[in-house]
Amino acid sequence: MSDFTRLNALLPQELAGSGVIDKKAGLVDKVSGGEATFSEMLKGALNSVNDAQFEADSAVKKVLSGESANIHETMIALQKADVSLKLMLEVRNKILEAYQEVMRTQM
Repeated sequence: MSDFTRLNALLPQELAGSGVIDKKAGLVDKVSGGEATFSEMLKGALNSVNDAQFEADSAVKKVLSGESANIHETMIALQKADVSLKLMLEVRNKILEAYQEVMRTQM
């Protein structure tokens, strides 16, 4: 459970507070209140990363069009999107490594 606590600290705030990940109980499904499957958790994380990318893109467009002069929030949104994407890529790499290890296992 310690690994989930460390992972929660790295995840974007939207994902950690959305009900998909509960710090006390581990993984919790928003709809049924039961444990979420790995695929549901992964889909939720992917959606969160996608949302962060869209928010960053929107913030950049607002600054470029002159609607917003707040460059600080734009840079923060860009960094959040970058960090969440890098984290998702590392998770993907670990999943692929685990799959390859299982496939190499002799029966």
